[in-house]
This record gives sequence, C-alpha cells and structure tokens, in this order.
Amino acid sequence: MHSNLLKLGWNDKFHQSLDSSDFPQAIPARIIREDRGQYTIHTGDNTAPAQLSGSFMNAAQSQLDYPTVGDWVLLQPMESNNGFLVTGMLDRNSLFMRQSAGKTSDDQLLAANIDYLFIISGLDLDFNPRRIQRYLSLVYNSGAQPVIILNKSDLVDDQDQILEQLSSQIPDAPIHAISALYQHGIEGLEQYLIPGTTIALSGSSGAGKSSLINALLDEQRLKTQANREDDNRGRHTTTWRELIMLENGTCIIDLPGMRELQLTGDEAGVSKTFADIKSISQQCRFRNCRHEGEPGCAVQEALETGELSLERYSQFTKLSQENAIARKRGKKKVVQKKRVSNKYAEKESFFKDVSIQFRKNNKAKRKYNLDGY
Repeated sequence: MHSNLLKLGWNDKFHQSLDSSDFPQAIPARIIREDRGQYTIHTGDNTAPAQLSGSFMNAAQSQLDYPTVGDWVLLQPMESNNGFLVTGMLDRNSLFMRQSAGKTSDDQLLAANIDYLFIISGLDLDFNPRRIQRYLSLVYNSGAQPVIILNKSDLVDDQDQILEQLSSQIPDAPIHAISALYQHGIEGLEQYLIPGTTIALSGSSGAGKSSLINALLDEQRLKTQANREDDNRGRHTTTWRELIMLENGTCIIDLPGMRELQLTGDEAGVSKTFADIKSISQQCRFRNCRHEGEPGCAVQEALETGELSLERYSQFTKLSQENAIARKRGKKKVVQKKRVSNKYAEKESFFKDVSIQFRKNNKAKRKYNLDGY
C-alpha cells in the first residue's frame, strides 16, 4: 500500500478503490487546497499545483462530480510544467456540502472524506443555538460525526448552565467548551486527534477556527483577527479551503466562515437533528398528522405538557419547510437538465441520421460511376 500517503489519511478502502478504478497505475494524491477552482495536491512526498483534465470535465454531470478539499484524485504529470492533470477521483467516505447562497439550487462542496466535523461557535454575542442545529442538519447528511465546540469560554461565567441548556436541545452530539486563546479545555479534544483521521472545522467568521488550529499546532501559523466592535461579528480571515497536517498525523481542514447556510433538501439530517420530535410524532393517532389541531396529536400534547419546547418545535418546522423547498428546487433543476439533455440528444440523433443518409448517397453515386449506369 502507498505508505507515504498514510499521514494524509490513506487507508485500505481507498487502496481498493484505486485498484478497481479505470486508472489503477495513476498517481494517487489528496487535494489539500482549493481556491476558486485552483487546486493544490499532496502526493505524500511533495505538494504541487493541479488542474482538471478535459476528459474529466467532460465526464462530470453535476457539481458533485468535481473534486474538493479532502478528495483523493488520480494524477497524470503535465509535460509542460511541474504540475499535474486530474484524470479521475476515488469514491468518497463522506461529503460536507451546502446549497449555494442566493436563489440558485447549485450544490457547493466544502470538504470530503472527513471523519469528524467540528462546529465552532463563540460564546459571545454571536452564540446562536439555532444556527448550531442548522449545521447539525447538514453534518448528519455528510456522513461525518459532528462535534460541537463552544469557544471563548473565558468570556462567560455561566459556562455550565449554557452547556446544560444546549445539551437539552442537542442531546446526541458531544459538546466541548474551550478557550482557544488561552488553551483551556483543549485536552478534551485529544480523543479526536487520531493519526490518519481527518477533521474539518466550520462555523461563522470570528468563531475562532483559525485560533483553534493555531492552538493544536502550538504555533501562530494562521492569521487571526478581532471581531468588529460595532456588532461583534467576525471578519473573514480564511477565504479558501485548506488541509493542514498536525505532527501526530491528524489532518485538519480549515473552512471559511459561513453565515448563510442553506439546506440541501436531504431529509435525513433534519430528522436526526430533531429525532425526539420524530419519535413523538410516531405516537400521533393519524400517520399523516400535520400537528395542527388534529385529534390524538402527540406533538401538540407534548407542547402543552412542556415535554417539547415551542422554540425547538418552531425551529424544526422552519428547517423542515426550508428543506422541502430546497428538495423541490433540486428536482426542478434535474427536470430542466433532462429537458436540455433530451434537446441535445434529439439534435445529435438528427445530425447522425443526416450523416448516415449522406454516406449512403455517396456510396450509391460511386456505384453508379463504376457500373456505368
């Protein structure tokens, strides 16, 4: 097996994927940086620039077929310079993505082949449990394990109370309170820093992702900035996606800060984030209960007794509706793509028929000239 790639997270599954690929003799490498379509790869020995080959781009049918940070790709050296051409990509273990900001339904790939995703939230004026629930909905869809990191614990006196309240709203994900600036509570994260493991850090600008990475590296490698004084919001310090290796063999992916986090339409993430509500709804008298006053509604009963808080149920309803809209937009996009595809298929079929008929006519003319008819 490619032992020089082990420090980048290479394992038997990727090795088997390489053997079964169309390019088993190609050079495997991992994408460690992406910045506006420009890629940097690591072969286990060296880093180098890479670009997608024409055949790779022609074979791609959607944004999901393009690589992102953390992906394992197959390379071919470029003769003109020291870079590489990406000719293929290995199967992913996980993929963290969101729907692009705005009214489009395009998917934005953020990081691939990650084991843990740290959701970083600052314990300052930017602390927002609802945003954490939104992140969780996407992380559960990715295939990675979510870990909630509450940074800037040095700014609050009621840390235990905040942890207790958040744990009641998010019962299934581990939560850690730390201060990356003063390196308090960092030792609680060592259980995730396993050689060959990949961890992605995500959260709003100013939450302290770069500060946490500097603390894990034990050096000030990444630039950090203070939050704005007028509204305490963070400034965009990281503007690209990058994989950084710790000395112990753990890979850390630093993601830019995100304030707008649109859901992708995958229902599983919302269901798992609000598993308690899903469990309660299964006790409703009617299977298609909409929880809007129907008799025997277990959800309404839980709201009345206080078993379920109105705030949590409102957030569940909001994300479910938003997810349904995203799913509908995604289906509409697929239909439009099929229409375009069918249009070009019909045009291609037409020109193919014309070409066949043209060859038949030429063949008939040659036969006429040879036989003298």
